[in-house]
Amino acid sequence: MNKLAHTLVLAVFGIACWFTYGILTVASRAGHGDALPAFTAFCIGLRPALVVLPILAAAYCLWILFRKAERLPSWVTFFATTMSVLVLVTLPTLIAAYLPLVNSINHLASK
Repeated sequence: MNKLAHTLVLAVFGIACWFTYGILTVASRAGHGDALPAFTAFCIGLRPALVVLPILAAAYCLWILFRKAERLPSWVTFFATTMSVLVLVTLPTLIAAYLPLVNSINHLASK
């Protein structure tokens, strides 16, 4: 049961990172010819980290899956860690995706 829970947490974490990567990809095209806000450009530059994070989590899960069942770490710790990392990555991503919209509205008001 513990190994199955680790695998399910890994699957959810991987899918969430994939969606977050997609949000940053869409935000990179949101400038419509205008320069993107600096924070958005910075977050877009950090997109490769969203590929590395699930790979690290998968390596940990593989270590858990092939380890003897004498004393396995609890899946709750893995869940708490991955979801904390996900929140710390997703919150700036959502802010970075929102900034081009605010920038566009500000440019409309000045025209």
